[in-house]
Amino acid sequence: MSRVTRRLASSMLAAVILSGASVSAADTTPGTWRIESSGGADSHGEIVFSFEENDVEITQIPVAIPKGTPENDVARRIRQALRRALPEDQYGVDLRRGEQVLLSARGHEKNFEVRLVRNTVGGTQVSIGRE
Repeated sequence: MSRVTRRLASSMLAAVILSGASVSAADTTPGTWRIESSGGADSHGEIVFSFEENDVEITQIPVAIPKGTPENDVARRIRQALRRALPEDQYGVDLRRGEQVLLSARGHEKNFEVRLVRNTVGGTQVSIGRE
């Protein structure tokens, strides 16, 4: 085997090992959900989320939004409601870029989902997706 062939074979083996390591690391990463609010509140209303673990609804989380609440403050209210409703030692709730709330499992992986049940706040849209 020439030096170039050995080097190429070593590089390919390293790439396979590294790609396998990154796949297994991704498999063990706890799930994260992104909740994004868009637009300020043109009317008073309520945003309600359903929180489920292992396909069973655990709770519904209502968020009251007063008329005139700016977009970033809507996200802050969502963050506060999630923090109050979910165990702090099991779930992390953080803000990103002002209008995005990130909800993630702490420690071991959890099978959980967040769904939008209702949004009666005029002028404010809410979208949810897995990160």
